[in-house]
Amino acid sequence: MYLIHAGICLVLSTACLAGPSIDLMVENAAEPFSRADGSGYSNELIVAIFAAVGIEAKLKVVPYTRCKNMVLEARGIACFNMAWEPALEGKVKFPSVPLYTVTPIYFQNKSRPVSAQNEAELALGTKIGVVHGYEYPPSASSLPKRGVVFVAGNSEQINLKQLASGSLDAALVMANEIQIPAYWAKSAGVTGQVETVFSSTKQDVFIGFSIQHPKGLWALSQFEQGYKIISDNGRLKQIKAKWGALK
Repeated sequence: MYLIHAGICLVLSTACLAGPSIDLMVENAAEPFSRADGSGYSNELIVAIFAAVGIEAKLKVVPYTRCKNMVLEARGIACFNMAWEPALEGKVKFPSVPLYTVTPIYFQNKSRPVSAQNEAELALGTKIGVVHGYEYPPSASSLPKRGVVFVAGNSEQINLKQLASGSLDAALVMANEIQIPAYWAKSAGVTGQVETVFSSTKQDVFIGFSIQHPKGLWALSQFEQGYKIISDNGRLKQIKAKWGALK
C-alpha cells in the first residue's frame, strides 16, 4: 500500500505535499484592509497567521453583511473584519488580539457645518451616513434611540460623496493607523468639500469565529498559535510596515 501511495505521489506531488486548508469569509469593501480582489492588510495577515501553523487559508470574498450572517448562522467558520456588538454574544468569539483598531470620525460639509461639538450634542433629526452592516461603538450606535437618523450606504466613499452633495448632515467614517481622515476624503474625491469635526470611541476589529460551527473554536486556537509565531519571528512587523506605508 505504501508503494502505491508513493507512486501516486510521484504523479500528484502537489496534492500529497499540500497541508490542511480552511475556508474563511472576508468582506469585499474595507479598503485597504480587505479589497474586492482579495488583497489587503487583513487578508495578508490572516493568510500568514494560518500558514505559520501549516494551514492554507482560502479566503472567500463577499459583501460584509453576508460574511457576518454566515458566521452568525454557523454556516461559515469565520468572518473578518468584525467589531463587537451584542448580537454576537454566544454565537461569535474573538481572539485575544485584534487585527487593527479604528476610530470612527465624524465628517461635516464645510459649507453646512453641524452645530454639535461632540456626539452628545448631535441634534434630533441629524442625518448621518453609516455603512450598511458595520458595527459602531455604543456611543454612536445608541444615537438613533434619541432621534439621530442613520442613513446606510454601501461604502465610506459613497457616504462622503453624499455629504459633499448636501444629502447628509454628517458621515461617520472608520479612520485608523493606515486610513487617516485625509485618506478618506481623497479616496472619495471630496477633498476641500468636507472636513472632520469630532471623533467617536475607538474600537478593535477582529476575525470572528463561529462558536457553533464544528471547526470554529479549533480555527480560533490555530489563529492564536499562528499569531504568536509571526509576532515572535518578525513576520507580523513586516506586514504592518508594508501596509503602513499607505499613510
